[in-house]
Amino acid sequence: MLSLATSKHHAGPSSSAPPGQRHRLATGRARRRPVLAAAAADAPSSSASEPSSSSSSSCSGVSIDASSAAVAPPAGNSTAPRRAAAAPVRMSLRSFVDMDDGGPPRVTSLLDPGAASLADGAAPVDRQHLPLMLYLPGIDGSGLAAARQFPSLLRSFDLRTLVTPPLDRTPFEGLVQIAADFLRAEVPTLPPTRPVYVLGESFGGVLALALAAEVPALVDRLVLVNPATSFKDSLWPVLGPLLPQVPAELYRALPLALAPVLGNPINLLAAGLEGSAGAGLQQMGEQLVGTATNLLQQLPVLAEILPAETLAWKLDLLRQGSVAVEPLLPNIQQRVFLLVGDQDLLIPSKEEGPRLKRALPRAQLRVERGRSHALLQEGGVDLASILEEEGFYVRERCMSAPISKRTATSFGVAAPVELPTPKEVQRYAEQATAFGRRLASPVFISTAPGGARCLGLSQIPVGRPLLLVGNHQTLALDLGVLTEQFLKEQGVLLRGLAHPAIFSQSFGGSGGGSSGSDSEDEQRSGSEGSSSTTSGSGSGRSSGLPAWDPIQGFGDLLSGGGPSFNPLRSLLGSRGEGGGSGSSDGNASRSSASATDGRSAFREFMTTFGAVPVSGFNMHRLLASGEAVLLFPGGVREAYKRRGEDYQLFWPEKSEFIRMAARFGATIVPFAAVGVDDSLNIIADSTQLEALPVVGDALRRRAGSMPQARRGVSAASAEEESFVAPLAAPRLPPGRMYFLFQEPIQTTPEDVKDRARCDELYRQTKASVQEGLGWLLEQRQRDPYRDFLPRLAREAAYPGQQAPTFPVNP
Repeated sequence: MLSLATSKHHAGPSSSAPPGQRHRLATGRARRRPVLAAAAADAPSSSASEPSSSSSSSCSGVSIDASSAAVAPPAGNSTAPRRAAAAPVRMSLRSFVDMDDGGPPRVTSLLDPGAASLADGAAPVDRQHLPLMLYLPGIDGSGLAAARQFPSLLRSFDLRTLVTPPLDRTPFEGLVQIAADFLRAEVPTLPPTRPVYVLGESFGGVLALALAAEVPALVDRLVLVNPATSFKDSLWPVLGPLLPQVPAELYRALPLALAPVLGNPINLLAAGLEGSAGAGLQQMGEQLVGTATNLLQQLPVLAEILPAETLAWKLDLLRQGSVAVEPLLPNIQQRVFLLVGDQDLLIPSKEEGPRLKRALPRAQLRVERGRSHALLQEGGVDLASILEEEGFYVRERCMSAPISKRTATSFGVAAPVELPTPKEVQRYAEQATAFGRRLASPVFISTAPGGARCLGLSQIPVGRPLLLVGNHQTLALDLGVLTEQFLKEQGVLLRGLAHPAIFSQSFGGSGGGSSGSDSEDEQRSGSEGSSSTTSGSGSGRSSGLPAWDPIQGFGDLLSGGGPSFNPLRSLLGSRGEGGGSGSSDGNASRSSASATDGRSAFREFMTTFGAVPVSGFNMHRLLASGEAVLLFPGGVREAYKRRGEDYQLFWPEKSEFIRMAARFGATIVPFAAVGVDDSLNIIADSTQLEALPVVGDALRRRAGSMPQARRGVSAASAEEESFVAPLAAPRLPPGRMYFLFQEPIQTTPEDVKDRARCDELYRQTKASVQEGLGWLLEQRQRDPYRDFLPRLAREAAYPGQQAPTFPVNP
């Protein structure tokens, strides 16, 4: 919450340059007034060029006076080559205190954007192609708490900072609107695939969450560093009202008394040794003394930045903000990276990090061991490198389909979504599919036009739209592996059409708008509302799902549950939850995907990886956007098989999904999957469970309250769907999974007008799936590694290589 920023004034050879040169930033709504700034200092030479005006062309706010704290380059021949520049100058807290205006807050740049590249001799960075990052600082408002990070952040981001003058009294909602207005003016001028990050530290983390909810279409990713959402659980609500009563002399000493609380002294001093590799002991000692002196000089200034009355006001802002954002947390759809120090003594960040990870739908957490509240100022912490290491840094948004404009980040909606990064896929795989892959070693086979088959997915058509139509295996246990394979091998996010019950807020209601209705108005309502229905993390285990339901079980794997297989996981070498990486200073840290109750975790997995409620409206929108759509016509009836129904199809009688595909000239790829049905023993199927006394009545009531999917493109046959999962147990040893993607079937818009043609294409598609099932069941008998133990031994002997299978073109 409070800044311990140090001031490093580098007295380079350019000190002879004339001070006071003024660099102008583009004006915004605020009137012009002097604000702190920093610039790079060039070597004294007539060859130095003028600063590029492009570095600040899109900054909002005010003119920046680079006076004695920043040295301007001398005039000279702008065409001559540059000499190496000194490190960029950081402004001191004193400069911030000297801001004598009362606001309003404004967005600006605290460093010359060219300073990062000039300081290390690197080539200038084209900032127009970097992600935009808006930094929201702690309650000091100076933006200097992350000053140590600015040079590296500027190499990765087009960085802006919200600066709040000490005398400003803008309320919390006003601060949200100022930041939102900046994004409203700036982001529409950017390409829609250019990422927009918001970095919030401490109080800024609270503000960042509110901003993400205010303008969801303008914020793609949040980075929260020791966010102060835990304010109510700290001592500050009690201490805050008492601060104005503290005598002035005692209050001025408060920062010195709180120094060990604000930051880890050893780590803060270590920051002064960065870049001194190879230096002698005397030089390193001088650097340590200089760093300690700077810290001691800056600490008393905190009392001037935040006098008692101002600090009391800021703490009340924090109270307002923490109360305002708490109900918003389940509906924050953006991806969130949480970075907390486990030695934060100012607020309980160590406990708050896991809580936020559970409450936010798409959050990953990294705990920095031995780090304090001021971890961004401590030595050994490089935020840009951490984001890169954790797979949270992207220079371009990779979308599931082309986009021409920005829309709100809403998962579970039939609109293009951003693909998970490879690291994100890896995290989910380590928690959910790695164990299954070790057990089943899935084989993927694709078929080229003409009938030639090959291992892998290389023969899947690249044209769009694409409709993959296949059979559901029991409990849909192969879904995660299938989705993961397409992402890893082809970089394609399959947009699955899933049962609307997955998206409903509670199994006790009707599921809101996600009813599977064929009404466009109803489906539009359901689609738009699904950004809220895909939330609700942390709702506990009130869903009413029986313990054996696959939604609950698969979700438990994602949320860190499912302990029953842990010994076998260890035997097979599965890494289990997290897969965390080390912190920047070598201490162990953890990074893991969102963890919550099983059903919510399953819903978040499905929506993050492209699923939407099955309906005619959603299928129409996906195909119209040029997506790769995944459809299981058999639906829940086929997934929740009864005894003796291995590899049987339960498809609807109507061919409406063929007509929908033909309307857009989509390519249909029938596929067959085997390996799960005969790897399970169904102890009791839905009809047997519903016949049980008491339990059966409860199951029927719960199933009766479910939204139905078999409407529209999934019009029902005589078979009724029942959302009651069979009670099943694995057969040991487990079998191998096989996927066969058959020869593509091309549709044309002319087919829509010919009902007989659509019926024929429907029969052809279904027959292709049935033929594929028969072929796989027959050919797998020739697989020398179909059985578990030989397969396990082969893959253990050749790490990283999958066991071979049968010849695909016998």
